[in-house]
Amino acid sequence: MRKLLVIAILAIPSLALAEWKITNKDNSSYELKKSCGSSTEDWSIAGGVTKNLSIPAGATSCTITMKNGGGSCTVKDGESCTIQSGKISK
Repeated sequence: MRKLLVIAILAIPSLALAEWKITNKDNSSYELKKSCGSSTEDWSIAGGVTKNLSIPAGATSCTITMKNGGGSCTVKDGESCTIQSGKISK
């Protein structure tokens, strides 16, 4: 029983998801493309919003590309991107 408990406790950190944050300081909303590993998704962010997101299992980073040509930002666990004046940066 004690060995099972130790194994369960050691396995908990491996279940944690990597997280990152994006903040849109502009009043405008933007269309974005999020690429994490082999997964790609189109989405948007409203003006004045901060989103906390997860990096999916199997991926080590995500790249966010602004569809308006405002650039891209690649994040790893604990990092963040900021949109300001129509451009994205770390």
